[in-house]
Amino acid sequence: MRLKSKSAASLVLALATQTHAADVVVNEWNAVNDVKWLNSADTPACTGPGGVTCGTDADTFFGRVIGNGGDWLELVVVNDHVDMRGWKIQWVAGLGVAAADAPPIGNGTDIWWGDGSSAQGEITLSQAAIWADVRAGTIITVIQATTAQGGLDSDTSFDPCAGDWSINANLFDTTLVSASSNIAAELALGDPLHISEDNWWCRIVRQNGDVVIDLVGEGQPSWSGTGVNSREVGKLEADPSSSTTIFANYQDANNSSFGTPNGWKSDAAANFGCKTYQNMEPLRAPVRADICAPCNSIALNEYNGVSSLSYLGGGTATADVNVPPGVASDSQFGRALGNGGNWIEFVVIEEHLDMRGWKLAWSEATSSGVITLSNAAFWGDLHTGMIVTIIERPTALGGLDTDLSYNSATGDRWVNVNSRDISLVSQTTSTKAGHVSGDFTTSNDNWSIEIRDQSNSVRMARQGEGSPSYNGGKINAEDVCRLRQDPTANVDASSMFDDSGDSSTFGRGNTWKLCPSNAVVTQSFAVLLASGCDAPVSNPSDLNNDGLVNGADLGVLLGGWNSPGSTDLNQDGTTNGADLGILLGSWN
Repeated sequence: MRLKSKSAASLVLALATQTHAADVVVNEWNAVNDVKWLNSADTPACTGPGGVTCGTDADTFFGRVIGNGGDWLELVVVNDHVDMRGWKIQWVAGLGVAAADAPPIGNGTDIWWGDGSSAQGEITLSQAAIWADVRAGTIITVIQATTAQGGLDSDTSFDPCAGDWSINANLFDTTLVSASSNIAAELALGDPLHISEDNWWCRIVRQNGDVVIDLVGEGQPSWSGTGVNSREVGKLEADPSSSTTIFANYQDANNSSFGTPNGWKSDAAANFGCKTYQNMEPLRAPVRADICAPCNSIALNEYNGVSSLSYLGGGTATADVNVPPGVASDSQFGRALGNGGNWIEFVVIEEHLDMRGWKLAWSEATSSGVITLSNAAFWGDLHTGMIVTIIERPTALGGLDTDLSYNSATGDRWVNVNSRDISLVSQTTSTKAGHVSGDFTTSNDNWSIEIRDQSNSVRMARQGEGSPSYNGGKINAEDVCRLRQDPTANVDASSMFDDSGDSSTFGRGNTWKLCPSNAVVTQSFAVLLASGCDAPVSNPSDLNNDGLVNGADLGVLLGGWNSPGSTDLNQDGTTNGADLGILLGSWN
């Protein structure tokens, strides 16, 4: 580790910090060098484009890219209704490092630090309306590179009710920010922000000059980590709150999560794979209650990313690759190659949910498709807490045939739909070559899914690894992705989804480990069942969904006579006189 010093002036400044509650805190900053890769070896072979193969670690937004998105930093708003107009983010770099490190030198202009020879700069938020009333739980990212340069253009499409809690400001978007520094060589290149591994610090200041939170970063007396290197980020490894100060647990880290809550894990063998994530819910719940509908309809709970050639957790048929090795298995399929194939699991949130004709649109990096549900009566009245699995393989091929048995009184909340069951799935589409209806895909390749109803309204915003709000670990070919919290009416795209190679629970409540105890937690449905929300009860006999049961529906039923499908109201396999009797009993 490189030892670093600081001037007496900076020591006094840092120790004279505020102890009062902050409105906004520093959450993360990228120190990965422009020609290096997150968590790669510091060797010539791992520098430059060839370094992509020197590791697998990736940012949850950018993926594995050289420079990890360039110069960027991240803030979290920890009090509600904060007016940030005119605020400044002030930074200074390279103080007290060895000469061999060649830190940048200021051009003599003193922007704020008091010494013009020190590399320094500031970012000023504009007077734009977006900064006038920033809600608690918002993550603000400020980045220099544009999307075309491998970074991100400004994005103010803030929509908490769809799980979007982020605001991104590009430094060259003068409607949102302005930036300046005193590093002449970089200014000449249009490079006003310099974040490095060399004792980089920043603070937040109000428009009137009051300090919101004082200097945070490597080398400060409050710094908790070791030396930040050129393949790491700096981050807060604690839940952000109004009591967060510069003395919170700020660390150097080799994982990165631009625009989403931070996560970290233990490298100790005894806690291998044990992960902790920032909990934003105490900040966000009051905001959601203030501006969002009281209940989401349905939530993604788990999906399979294990490839057809792999086992859950990797390894062989008899042992996974965890430390120490175990025998990771699914609660339904056991330890099986492919872990049951392509399957998705949902939890119904809204009582009497009518999903007839809904479309489930999935996508991954290279393909996409849609699963269209039928108008079968089963889909017309789903219940709070119901676990619905959709699977491609039948039982004979290591999957599971359709099973709609359900008895909540005995704790049986699970129903399974095989995607090749045409009475329940009208069709599936896919951009993959050779697709036939009934096929669909789940994978480890930035997979996600969105659900729309018959009117094409979004009923579940995109969830999964490919969602912009995903902040769990990278899903690989030996993992499932699962909801790592109890299902509630507030589950959305920003909820805690993450990867798991040691726990897969098709058709049952998810499990995960707490850190550092490694205690196993099983998903509880108690809160959801006690506080679930109701939807209007639909009538399965209303076959054309116009709100009435009349001659139009009779025509639909007669058109399906002696056939299975949506007109088979009693689900006995065919449309006949029994179904006609049900329809006539619901007339008008």
